[in-house]
Amino acid sequence: MFSQGLYDEVRALYDRGLRRGVTSMQGLGYKEIIDVIEGHYSLEEAKEIIKRDTRHFAKRQLTWFKREEKVHWIDKSEFDYDENKIIKHMEKLAAEDGTIVLEG
Repeated sequence: MFSQGLYDEVRALYDRGLRRGVTSMQGLGYKEIIDVIEGHYSLEEAKEIIKRDTRHFAKRQLTWFKREEKVHWIDKSEFDYDENKIIKHMEKLAAEDGTIVLEG
């Protein structure tokens, strides 16, 4: 997130007047960067908090997905990481489930 410009993005939004009360500024990473900007803690502390909270969020997502019956887990290595092969497989699964109808 940081290597892709998280700090600069939040800083620019903050400078335009967006604050933590705005829903979009409450996302993972955004509120922590606001705390850095406002001097509540350092950038290094924010990075550690974001890492921790991201792990917790990912764990909750996995727990939720594991309870869903129609989730198909795909091991990308089985398709040589070829996105076209993966998409075709996903389309096949969706058609079999009745999720989508494929034509032609």
